[in-house]
Amino acid sequence: MKPLRLLYLFVLSGAVISATGCDSDRISKLEKENQEMKAKLEKGNAAQDYELQARCAKDTRVWFNQTYSPQPDTDLLAYTNHYNKNLNKCFATVEIRFRTVTTYPLWGHIITLWDVYENSHYGTYSELLTDGLRLKGGTADNLLHCEVYGSKCKTIDEYNGLVQPYLNN
Repeated sequence: MKPLRLLYLFVLSGAVISATGCDSDRISKLEKENQEMKAKLEKGNAAQDYELQARCAKDTRVWFNQTYSPQPDTDLLAYTNHYNKNLNKCFATVEIRFRTVTTYPLWGHIITLWDVYENSHYGTYSELLTDGLRLKGGTADNLLHCEVYGSKCKTIDEYNGLVQPYLNN
């Protein structure tokens, strides 16, 4: 009876090895299919991201042209746009530089951050300049207003730091 048991164990072991081999091939095939599906999904996401960026650029141009128009004292009126995919928002940064009428030449410099689709104002940096230079050599002396989404700031560098989370990703 022992030889029969050995034969039974041998046949059972062969079946297990054979089944495992098939499972191994099947697992490899499934892993390959999984990788292919993941690559297709990433390619589709990249195409969708590109489409959203292009839409943001187009819509920002329309929003800017409807919202702003140069005035006779405006020396610079420009915008940039950025689609933030993590927030699913389209942002515009608008920069304006203009002359003021006073006894000596003063220039205003304003940078604002907007959510284009909601037409929501997120931040402003504004300062006065003389002959294109900061007054008295210090930004604090020139600063009119600096705030991003409720956080106050004192310099252009602080403003830029506060707007970065909206203009990245």
